[in-house]
Amino acid sequence: MMSGKIKIEITESETFLLELLKSEKNAKNQAKLQVLYWLKTRQVESGGHLAGLSG
Repeated sequence: MMSGKIKIEITESETFLLELLKSEKNAKNQAKLQVLYWLKTRQVESGGHLAGLSG
């Protein structure tokens, strides 16, 4: 399994994603928004790192 760098363009702002994340009640949607936020803020850059954080 390859865990190279992830190349994705997220057009939403960090602030917007964080607001959505804080207001989302559904756990699955929260998890998806969390991943988008991590990618946008460059807290994760590889699939392996992302998999480790997201469980």
